[in-house]
Amino acid sequence: MAKRCLIYAHWDRDGVVDPHVIYALRQYRPAVDRIVFVSTNYQVPCRELEAVADDIIRRANEGYDFQSWRDGLAALGSSTFDEVVFANSSVYGPVWPIDRVFASPIARNGGLWGMSISCEQTVHLQSYFMAMAWPLLMSEAGKKLWQNIRPFRDKARVIEEYELTWMSHCLAAGAPVSAFFDARHHHRVPFSERLANIVRWPPKLKESRNYRRAVRCANSNPTHLQWKQLLESGVPFVKVELITLNPYSIRLSRVFDWLEKHTEYPTDLIRRHRARLQRDAMAA
Repeated sequence: MAKRCLIYAHWDRDGVVDPHVIYALRQYRPAVDRIVFVSTNYQVPCRELEAVADDIIRRANEGYDFQSWRDGLAALGSSTFDEVVFANSSVYGPVWPIDRVFASPIARNGGLWGMSISCEQTVHLQSYFMAMAWPLLMSEAGKKLWQNIRPFRDKARVIEEYELTWMSHCLAAGAPVSAFFDARHHHRVPFSERLANIVRWPPKLKESRNYRRAVRCANSNPTHLQWKQLLESGVPFVKVELITLNPYSIRLSRVFDWLEKHTEYPTDLIRRHRARLQRDAMAA
């Protein structure tokens, strides 16, 4: 069995560790040898977190997840692993045992792998879940990626400098890159899915236009627009933004129905988290 470390980047507007995060860490725990939890806003003490994480790091809210992951790597010291997994609190899940993911050939490519490759802006591996084999991490190319991380305060720049470029850097260095879902091969939303997304007939004009525009666009975010295709491809996550912001006017009841039919994930975690964020938004 591979020796793995999980470095988990966390942020919460209320400074709490939400139950969906604790659930995720507990699902990872049997499959990894060390959990390093790095938060940019951990204010409310959480016994459940202290029981499941090996290391808890608090840091300034700058540099976003890439800086958190870099700080987590620094905390490893001289420890070595076969693989380091980089995850964050921007998703619900895993919605089925993570062992199933780690056992996949996709996860044994010896380089960089993750959940989804997107064509939004440019072809790239989406960073909400990535894993690096130790040889790549210790290579000149791997070291350069992490040494170049800067604590930018602009999220767009973090995405542009890191998330959008790491896949191409690894490929240029001869390291394989793989994912469970690749938008280059699955860029079209099936007609049956488009039809099922209609909320009512006739649908609201604004929602209908928003969804049709997204479907026609070849570079939309697949974690939002193609949530069902991702799950059916083996991705055990649902993006938090899909549920809380729903940028493409997805029929969210279908997401809950799918999870409740095909998984044992406690969807009340999603509902309670969404309700808290909605209360915060109304109070603001």
